[in-house]
Amino acid sequence: MRISLNWLTDYVDVSVPVGQLRELLKQIGLPVEEVVETETDIVLDVEVTSNRGDCLGHLGVAREVAAVLGAEFKPPRIGELPTAGKVEDLTSVQVSAPDLCPRYTARVLRGVKVGPSPSWMVERLEAVGLRGINNVVDVTNYVLMEYSQPLHSFDYDQLAENRIVVRRAVPGEHMVSIDQTKCELDDSMLVIADAAGPVAIAGVMGGLSTEVAEATTNVLIESARFDPLNVRRTSRKLQLMSESNYRFERGVDPVGVDAASLRACQLILQLGGGQLAEGVVDVWAEPFQPRQVALRPERCSALLGMDVPAGRQEEVLARLGLAPRRDGGRIVCSIPSYRADLTREADLIEEVARIEGYDRIPVADEVSHPVAAEDPATRIRRRIGRTLAAGGFDEAIAFTFLDPGEGELFGAKRTVAVDKLNRRTNNVLRPTLLPSLMRACKTNQDAGNPDVRLFEIASCFPAGPEGHLPDEYVELGLAATGDLALLRGTIEAVAAAVAPQAELAIRPAPAAGLAEGTAAAIVLGGSRIGTIGRISEAVRHHYGLERPVAVAAVRYDDLVAHAETTRTYQPIPKFPAVRRDLSAIVDDSLTWQELSESILGVGQPLREALEYVTTYRGKPVPPGRKSVTVTLVYRCGDRTLRGEEVDEQVEQVLAALRERLGAELRA
Repeated sequence: MRISLNWLTDYVDVSVPVGQLRELLKQIGLPVEEVVETETDIVLDVEVTSNRGDCLGHLGVAREVAAVLGAEFKPPRIGELPTAGKVEDLTSVQVSAPDLCPRYTARVLRGVKVGPSPSWMVERLEAVGLRGINNVVDVTNYVLMEYSQPLHSFDYDQLAENRIVVRRAVPGEHMVSIDQTKCELDDSMLVIADAAGPVAIAGVMGGLSTEVAEATTNVLIESARFDPLNVRRTSRKLQLMSESNYRFERGVDPVGVDAASLRACQLILQLGGGQLAEGVVDVWAEPFQPRQVALRPERCSALLGMDVPAGRQEEVLARLGLAPRRDGGRIVCSIPSYRADLTREADLIEEVARIEGYDRIPVADEVSHPVAAEDPATRIRRRIGRTLAAGGFDEAIAFTFLDPGEGELFGAKRTVAVDKLNRRTNNVLRPTLLPSLMRACKTNQDAGNPDVRLFEIASCFPAGPEGHLPDEYVELGLAATGDLALLRGTIEAVAAAVAPQAELAIRPAPAAGLAEGTAAAIVLGGSRIGTIGRISEAVRHHYGLERPVAVAAVRYDDLVAHAETTRTYQPIPKFPAVRRDLSAIVDDSLTWQELSESILGVGQPLREALEYVTTYRGKPVPPGRKSVTVTLVYRCGDRTLRGEEVDEQVEQVLAALRERLGAELRA
């Protein structure tokens, strides 16, 4: 927001050098990004936060400067204006969408002579980045930069039936804006219309057909308040930006609407002559009621960390126009209409701090930080991360949004999307982490890194029932190019690190997005917690991946539910283990799950582990059969096992495989 120092001094006596003024503005939350000195003026480029729409005009900034300097704030004096005729006889206003237009005012001036503006006004407008057009339009821009209240001037004689209708647009309606953009309207937009059709887009831009031109003699002045969100959406949808919509989106003063209108009429009469119709057409859905907010003086001092006497707090709040009054041990403020940002006690405390100066808040020589023991959830999260890092996996932090259709690749028939007005692409919340990991694999591939191992722990948002919130939960997603066995081993390592006592099983089960014959369910402690497999050709083609990618998606909370928060100590074995390889020829259709369950079903207290080694097909193994090699590990806790004992154990396993699976020992 550009502020002209010449203009600012109309409303407050700036009795300090520019450098000091710049520091004061920074102190009260209005930092100056740049100071530009011209031959006749000094222009301050002030940064205004989105909650301070009142400071998007010179009066708002002057009010702040007066408060910090303790100077008098002098707003424009309007007084009585000469009138002729009654406005009710000349126009009417109908607001059919009060939810989008809480207040609309209209005044009419007749016999105005449109022409160039005086040099003083043009210079001030140019100082803040606006060009002069004609005296009527320049006045509305001048008041915009003065009051932070957008106005619009209509050629009164070009309005059909000389009346205003504020309504939602009808789908299919069109209008040409004053910048000659052809706008296609829909019923989400609010328009200002006459009896024939739209003549302005509410809060955004006026129409070309009713623009004030040299031939205009009668003018209708609009000053209104529009719904900020609707103005923003309409502006983005039509790709029209203006100084008006910038202010309406941040909120305007509901009471100042009328004052700005009167100020504009005063200046037009001064610069263009004419007569003002008596009165105003004012359609106000709900008149403003000041909000009452209380401040406890002792709470203010405690929160700021410095003693600010109650009298001083009251003085500061009075300077800011908050009309403080004592009520027992509290200071109650009546919040003015232009300060919509003040809603609670902490806001008033911040006002005191701004004016007193943040630099007065004492800084301690030491800062204490309480240190608490690491909670179990954090320990488990670190344990999982360390296990995955040891397996060569890097952690990914991916974007939460996807393109429509990506979720369908992995079986999400319905997805949760944000309004397309806010995000035109990537507007679907991911129902699973796998699409994000596929994007990461593609990015690495394009960067010349084809070997990828990634994991992510984050929320995903599958759609819930119609009309309900998403079924949000945390997921552990993994992706690795190459061998599926690698990823399975990683899942086994994570389960062993987190829940060593819970039984893990990988059971074949189809899953959307995974290749047939590779998909499996991950079962921990008897409960299904996720899916593992290799991505399908359709998924590979969609993301342009050159190599197969193995993926897994695990419900993180279900995994953690089986976690052991306290690790059990186990001494290092004193006696060596004995390892024996066993190659069994079985039917080709037999799964590893079935084979391992048959082996583990043989009760053998001395057996310590069962490890998969390899699978072989081909001569001399008969067609339709395969040779599966496993390693059986045996150990005794109090002595060294003898070879005969181990042979006996292996023979028990082989006998069980012959009986249950028709297996043969491969020579």
